Amino acid sequence: MTTITSLKPLSTKLTRASAGLNLCHENAEELFEKRPELDFIQIHPEHIIQESGGTYREQLDELRSYYNVILHGFGLSIGSSAPLDKEYLLLVRQLLKEHPEAVFSDHFSWSSLSKHHFHDLIPLIQNDETVKYMVERINEAQDIIGSPILLENISSYMRFQNSTMTEFEFINAITQQTGCYVLLDVNNIWCNAVNYKEDPLSVITTLNKDSVKGYHLAGCSLENKGNGPVYIDYHKEAVHEEVWSLYQECLNLFGPWPTLLEWENNVPPLERTLKEVERIAAYLRPYATGVEA
Repeated sequence: MTTITSLKPLSTKLTRASAGLNLCHENAEELFEKRPELDFIQIHPEHIIQESGGTYREQLDELRSYYNVILHGFGLSIGSSAPLDKEYLLLVRQLLKEHPEAVFSDHFSWSSLSKHHFHDLIPLIQNDETVKYMVERINEAQDIIGSPILLENISSYMRFQNSTMTEFEFINAITQQTGCYVLLDVNNIWCNAVNYKEDPLSVITTLNKDSVKGYHLAGCSLENKGNGPVYIDYHKEAVHEEVWSLYQECLNLFGPWPTLLEWENNVPPLERTLKEVERIAAYLRPYATGVEA
């Protein structure tokens, strides 16, 4: 019989109707100089490891002391066959202690093998065997960092014939057995639905309503590939209007949660990205109650 684990409480001081912006190399200087009003910024623990010194590291450290932060990883590779990087997870644990408002998130994917790290988030075979493996890995990671983690649904450009579950059936099984949560990337839902000719509204209704604890919004790009046009999650343009509409449906279904704008490639001047963050805040304003996430 499958063991069902109650979703564990998250420790965060961010209000549920919070709007934030990712910190990256391309916007760090402007953020550092202008310090615009933001509910939070997102930082990558990997940058603290990779940037041992220099201007960007100085800006990162200053900005994470100035703003509320959330932590978002891209190198945990929770679905990989390689052992979990315990040194990395201990760094996350320390950062969570330094930032009591923070949560840590990564992805439902794998991205490394035998110490080789890829620049892509690779999808998982969605079946009972993978669920069992993911449950073991997530429980180990959560035990090390001392907190529930959030995992993000990815944009996927291939599906496996031996998958026996839909994406959200797979995610539901994992959250129910680990107490981890979902960082819902609305753009990824829309990209996958359009690319696979599915209805995004029907897709989101299959996700466990209690599992969502945050949102990501980003811009995708249409490219012509061998089999025709495909939307790619490049984070290099404004959020599509269809994604804004889907975000509203998600707010109606799952409620307000801290929402981040990701714009990491072809990054425009800060003034432009802040307009997107302001639009997020406008969507969240009707839900603003001061309740912590």
